[in-house]
Amino acid sequence: MVRPRHAAAALMALAALWAVPALGQGVTGAFEAPDKPLWAGEVFDLTLAWTVDWSTFGNLEGELEWASEPLVAEPWGEPALRSPPAPGASRAVIEFKTRAMALQPGEIRVAPASQVMRLQTGVVDMEEYQRAITETRTIQGAPGEFVIRPLPAAPEGFTGAVGQFTVTSEVEAKEIRVGESLTWRVTLSGTGNWPAIRGLTPRQVSRDFEVVGAPELEEAEGAGLFERSLSETVTLIPQRAGRYVLSDFEMVVFDPQAGRYERVQAEAITLDVLPGPNGDLLPPEEASPNEAEDEARLPPMLKGRGSALAPPAGGLWIGALLALPLMLAALWGLLALWRAHQTDPDRIPRAAHRRLAATLSRLTLSPETPERRRLVRAWQADAALRWRLGLAAPAPDAFPAPEWRALWAQADQFLYARAGVLPDHWTQRARAALDALGPPPPFKPATALRRGNLLPAAAMAGLALVVMSGQAQAQDMSAQALRERVAEAPLDWRARHNLSIALAAQDRWEEAAGHAAIAWLHNPADPRTRQLWMTTGAKAGYSLEPGASVPRPRDWRGRAIALASPAAWRWLLIGFAWAAAAGLAAALYARYRPRRHLARAGLAVAALAMAGAVISATALSGYGVLASDKAVLVWGAGPLRPLPVDTPAEEAEIQLAGGTAGRVDKAYLGWRRVRLADGRSGWTRAERLLPVWDSAN
Repeated sequence: MVRPRHAAAALMALAALWAVPALGQGVTGAFEAPDKPLWAGEVFDLTLAWTVDWSTFGNLEGELEWASEPLVAEPWGEPALRSPPAPGASRAVIEFKTRAMALQPGEIRVAPASQVMRLQTGVVDMEEYQRAITETRTIQGAPGEFVIRPLPAAPEGFTGAVGQFTVTSEVEAKEIRVGESLTWRVTLSGTGNWPAIRGLTPRQVSRDFEVVGAPELEEAEGAGLFERSLSETVTLIPQRAGRYVLSDFEMVVFDPQAGRYERVQAEAITLDVLPGPNGDLLPPEEASPNEAEDEARLPPMLKGRGSALAPPAGGLWIGALLALPLMLAALWGLLALWRAHQTDPDRIPRAAHRRLAATLSRLTLSPETPERRRLVRAWQADAALRWRLGLAAPAPDAFPAPEWRALWAQADQFLYARAGVLPDHWTQRARAALDALGPPPPFKPATALRRGNLLPAAAMAGLALVVMSGQAQAQDMSAQALRERVAEAPLDWRARHNLSIALAAQDRWEEAAGHAAIAWLHNPADPRTRQLWMTTGAKAGYSLEPGASVPRPRDWRGRAIALASPAAWRWLLIGFAWAAAAGLAAALYARYRPRRHLARAGLAVAALAMAGAVISATALSGYGVLASDKAVLVWGAGPLRPLPVDTPAEEAEIQLAGGTAGRVDKAYLGWRRVRLADGRSGWTRAERLLPVWDSAN
């Protein structure tokens, strides 16, 4: 028999349960990120804030459940109250904290998090007291949305590190003997996008050291997913006694706090190698008695700036002065127009739009599967450029238009699925999407008159006036400043000379020898450039056959061709050829209109000019391919690949030695096709080449 008192309590409990609010009512969850634009690869603080009704909140139960993709995130920390609730306050915030990172740019949406909570859902009045009714509820928060910016164009040497890093360089001892082993370790450490870092940049070491085995990589975990260190250790055995400098180690990283690329550097290490019990392990370098003193030391750095072009003389000088204002005005206008075209933000998308239309037309007429795959890959490359995605291989979600996302996904399935088939109407849909998008705005020549396009020419003109004034200016002799000067003025042989000395001081002999060789080619008559080239070339081990590299002026023939640069010999050959033609024309004229003295003078001029032409041609043959305006020097040993692809080095048929000369006949992205003096050709990375005459090669 049910007592009336118990029945009333049961009814009150049912009434309280009936009045329970909807699931999750009164509790909200939201993601919080820094209030600033985020970069791809940037590690940022991520907070999940639960806002609860403090009067009805009980406690959290179980683990927080959340799928972080497409973010990379560390485990959540312990929950904490953002601040103690004020007396009588009805709301409180419970927060979880972690760190996360997005590898790809674009608009990113992450799944909501869920948490089991015990909440008060009602009250039962038991006459003498009140009893709270609590239940466990699974609360789901709001999804997260983040806008991730792509990184700006990366400089040379960037290996993907984004964050705050430091580098160290250390050796076991700074004084060892010939034949003893030495370990040299460089370490990159800090907070950043470690899951995306591709490795450390390579180091330079003197040929007087033997490298034992392959470099050993060691990765040490830190306090979290984004705090680590990466060490690379090499074992060296010195072969000759002397004082050496292990080059400074430099990494290019992107600092998301500053929003720019920065270089972190470890100082160079000076190493004293003492003689071993059996002396040096390598034979002494061969050098004639007259050259032993020159090659034993480096010449001093040079002040001022040099130029590989000789000044004009006589009537040419006067004519150049008279025509100079008009030529400068015309050049200024052409340079401004060219710069306006190059800096036009719609130039690359405009060209990609034209190629997309042509690719779709060829795709309609091409039934063969291999050709269709090639065309679809070309369509993908140009579609990414047309939409300005800044990605080599974007995901379909990177496109803002749904139709383009669908086209990209179907193209990926056709290219990479095991039995991928391109839908029948894919080409028509792609053409319709392209027509709907429309071409970018056309180039406007009037933009050449903008200040940004006109002022660079004015700045160069002002620089030319400063240089011609002959006033000596203080110069920054650091390697980085000299590199910038060489890139700005590739024909400044003094800057090349000084850069070679700066690199030699860092024990980077191969690269130093390359710049010293070019400085000597620009001005071979200067004994200082000759001394530097002979010294660094011997240190770097440049010992190629004549014609395959930069000649060494050791014998009478080498000293004879070194009377002028390859460019000067070319101009002389042209001048002698014109003089010979003029002499023969005078002699021919004298045969029709008898002029004995004119005929003799014409034949004498022709004979002398032909002799000069033969001498010039002989000197040019001594320089070989280095006289070409596309000449390059391979400053470090490496493979010459048949295709512009990073295949294993040992698979390449052609292995180049340091100091090999050739000429560039084709460029593709960061690759250059080099044709050697013997007719062989292949592809190599542009950073392994030093253009002799023009930095644009």
